[in-house]
Amino acid sequence: MDNGIVKRQNEEKYIYHLAAQRQLYNEAKELNNIRIFFSVFVPAFFAVLSSIMNNNVYLIAISVVVATIIIIISPKISSSIEYKREKAAEIQQHFDLYVYQMPWDDKLFGLKRDVSNVIAEKSKLLVKSAKEREKLANWYTVIAGTVDLEKGILMCQKENYNWDVGLRKRFRRLCIITMFILIILILLIGIVKNEKIVILLSRIYLIVPIFQWLYETIGELNKNIKNLEELDKLINSLEPKNMDKLQKIQSEIYNHRKSCYIIPNIVYNKYKNNDEDVAHRTASMDK
Repeated sequence: MDNGIVKRQNEEKYIYHLAAQRQLYNEAKELNNIRIFFSVFVPAFFAVLSSIMNNNVYLIAISVVVATIIIIISPKISSSIEYKREKAAEIQQHFDLYVYQMPWDDKLFGLKRDVSNVIAEKSKLLVKSAKEREKLANWYTVIAGTVDLEKGILMCQKENYNWDVGLRKRFRRLCIITMFILIILILLIGIVKNEKIVILLSRIYLIVPIFQWLYETIGELNKNIKNLEELDKLINSLEPKNMDKLQKIQSEIYNHRKSCYIIPNIVYNKYKNNDEDVAHRTASMDK
């Protein structure tokens, strides 16, 4: 049996869709890396440096100014990330619904918009590279093309879900551990050096951007994981999945993509091969 999923996902036009959404995600990840660098590592650097340099007044003043600027610009960076993430999710939705031959339901997915200009602009960087194009081929496991269409769609949807929830739980744990170590280190230096309360408070202000980033990131990840747990109930229920139910699942996947936290590539790439292997083995078992 051939339901056409494999053929449709490898059509040139839809390879361009994947290239465009990946480029948008890459741009969002670059912005997120900048936000992490300035929200976490720059404040930590200044906090440690001010202690090593015996709390130089000028350095502390500069550090406070830098921390304040970071607090102000962080929401602006977040807004740009949100725009790119939503646009990438919209392009991916166009790709998925074509590959699945699933009708676009305005009530579930919102108004369908023309994204051809964005695709034309953003895809050109990746499609020129043979290596990048190769990564876009067979986006979903080829096993999904060997069963009836509804079952193949569910396989693809499971593939989207399975790697994502595990990745977010790992990143959340990594964030908490890293932030805990940084904050303890910064405060410990001050305690060991028996610094005055005023100095300790000024150093705490320097690491406010760290707390801000951690609070926002953990909050987003917790929300993402909760949404994915709700999605799990829909995907893994034993009731038969007709097109209406698959559309409902797709709506939840689309909403998640539009709001999910952007995981840095360094973390994504570390687990990518293992997570893809699990997804493919899951598809083999579901066949």
